[in-house]
Amino acid sequence: MGDQACSGWKQQMICSVCGKVVAWMLVVAGLLFSSVACAGTLQGTATYRERIALPVDAVFTVELLQEASRADAPAAVLGRSKLEPAGQPPFRFTIAYDDTAVQPERTCTVRAAVTHQGQVLFAAEAIYRPLNSHNEPLDMLLVSVQDKPHAESKVEGIGLLPASYEGEFTVAGKRTTMHLDLLPDGRYQLRSIDSGRTVPGGTDNIGRWTFDRNNHLVLRGSNDLPLFFSVVEDGSTVQRLEAPGKVVDPSTDDRLTRLLFYRPIDPRLELTGMFIYMADAAVITLCADGRRLPVAMEGDYRSLEVAYLKTGPQAGEPLLVSLEGLITLRPSMEESLPPQPTLVVQRFISVRPQESCGSTAVDSALRGIHWKLVRLGDSPVAVAEHQAAPYLFFAVDALHVSGSGGCNGLAGNFELQGDRLRFDQMAITMKACADGMEQERSFVETLAKVQRYRIRGSHLELLDAEGTVRAQLEASE
Repeated sequence: MGDQACSGWKQQMICSVCGKVVAWMLVVAGLLFSSVACAGTLQGTATYRERIALPVDAVFTVELLQEASRADAPAAVLGRSKLEPAGQPPFRFTIAYDDTAVQPERTCTVRAAVTHQGQVLFAAEAIYRPLNSHNEPLDMLLVSVQDKPHAESKVEGIGLLPASYEGEFTVAGKRTTMHLDLLPDGRYQLRSIDSGRTVPGGTDNIGRWTFDRNNHLVLRGSNDLPLFFSVVEDGSTVQRLEAPGKVVDPSTDDRLTRLLFYRPIDPRLELTGMFIYMADAAVITLCADGRRLPVAMEGDYRSLEVAYLKTGPQAGEPLLVSLEGLITLRPSMEESLPPQPTLVVQRFISVRPQESCGSTAVDSALRGIHWKLVRLGDSPVAVAEHQAAPYLFFAVDALHVSGSGGCNGLAGNFELQGDRLRFDQMAITMKACADGMEQERSFVETLAKVQRYRIRGSHLELLDAEGTVRAQLEASE
């Protein structure tokens, strides 16, 4: 009986101890589970281009913010990190945040700044979406708030320029992040990055913008078609439009939000421009936006210079060139001046001696423009002596086209639907000329194969059913 009592007593003690241990383990496990579920982290690096040292007591701060449900409400701070003192760049940071507070449908912004005695020296802002358990490291480029290479100008309805905007759109079923720089001289820079893109970088575009009394912002540049936006809230946001006054999808909020600081991109894209080399200096005037830039003698510049000189231009003669390039800051030729935007040639493509940027007055319209033929397939067009250049003119008030093949006149009808273009019932005079007949015949045959058209700046491209460019024309006065 005593042994049984002892045994029961021991068993109760063991059970009691075991129960407490199990309960404690459950509490610890719950705490661990809770901390894992609620602790998100975002890591990154921030730096700047300038070769200057920071004061020893400078401070680097970075915040992760989430947009509010109302447009007039301040953004919620999800987390922040501080380096005090900041030290010298690059600044490596980790932001801890409560991932239960993250709402996937809302845009998050990372805002970084370097301050000294309360004054902002460098700043940056970037859209980050979506936040999850596998956040990619973020690289941020800080820009100087002290130096302002672009003179500020206030545009009624938009506000102070230059300005940068960022946001996300749904394009062809894909979520796309866009960054837009608006400059006060009517130029813009645009970068689009698809969410599913497997390689770094995005698609860049440059050109000119216009703004009308209906608050419509129109971007026209090196891409196929113009882009339309509606400027709201005095320029704090711009909303993408399918056409002037027509929202892409009323159920979505396709907006770009103005960043706190101007943060221009370095556009990287295929470009055409009028190039000049003289007295050991090279400059180019870009067709897309009319900007005149110095050309850095690095990258594939040597190929460009050799091809230019091979054509035998007169001193200071501009020639149209095609290339892949990067527009970025480089030291100025004059030491007293700040770094200036410069074109770096990454891949030279061609020189086109008989072509130009065309008329800068063209407004991406097909009709009512005198289109001069400059290229058939890959071959430049030759204009015979005592002949006019081949051209096309699409009437504004009727589906009628007229023009010249160089020797003979052309006339007929055209069908137009979106970017689809077909020539119909084309007729040609029967005059015989000593030169240019073979080129004229090829031009007429090409028109019969045209199915689509595309306007890039001041150039009209005629494409066949496979999307091959069969002819290129440029706008002329």
